[in-house]
Amino acid sequence: MKKSYKILSNILLSIGACLIVCGAILYGVNEHEGNRAYAMSVDEIVKVKDEISRIKAGEASADPSGDTASAGKDGAEKGASETAAPEKKTLPVVTIDGYPYDGYLSIPAIDLEMPVVDSCSEEYLEYFLCRFYGDPYDGGMVIAGHNYRRIFRKIKELQVGDQVLLTTMDGEQFLYTVSDIEIIEGTGTEQMLDGSWDLTLFTCTFGGKERYTVRCTKS
Repeated sequence: MKKSYKILSNILLSIGACLIVCGAILYGVNEHEGNRAYAMSVDEIVKVKDEISRIKAGEASADPSGDTASAGKDGAEKGASETAAPEKKTLPVVTIDGYPYDGYLSIPAIDLEMPVVDSCSEEYLEYFLCRFYGDPYDGGMVIAGHNYRRIFRKIKELQVGDQVLLTTMDGEQFLYTVSDIEIIEGTGTEQMLDGSWDLTLFTCTFGGKERYTVRCTKS
């Protein structure tokens, strides 16, 4: 009987050791991929900011006087343009190095600044923040990021009242305030797309069973 217990004990110890080693390997892989993603995002955000500056400078130089293109039209045309319903603005997307950028996200409280690409895929999530849904004009925008230590895992440190700034590719800025923090099931898509929030940031918990979710409202 003692021999059987000893064998069982050795088996359990071996299994435990294997689990510890596997966990360490997974953590190491995650750290390596996270460091690579962080290095790439640092390089890319410089290009994104440069492109935003170039776009803004181009808009300014195109009309240095501040006059509109319709300044020379007759009164009837001008009146019609003033009463017409404004067109719905869409999120500008600019491709740099083959990546479709919406702009970049800044969160001073956790010293995070990263580019945001216009769609969500495994490839993009490896390196950037991704627009999962919505936009800053209609609200309900959702931005996803991988659970890397130096990147979106840091949103777990955010507190209610912290500020989040989204800068689009045409230089427009949208300021948000963290209003709620929750953890939802990994399959809770309807909860994730809750339209009552202006901006939602989320990342998967380690293992991917849940999503750490930060809800924001426009300031």
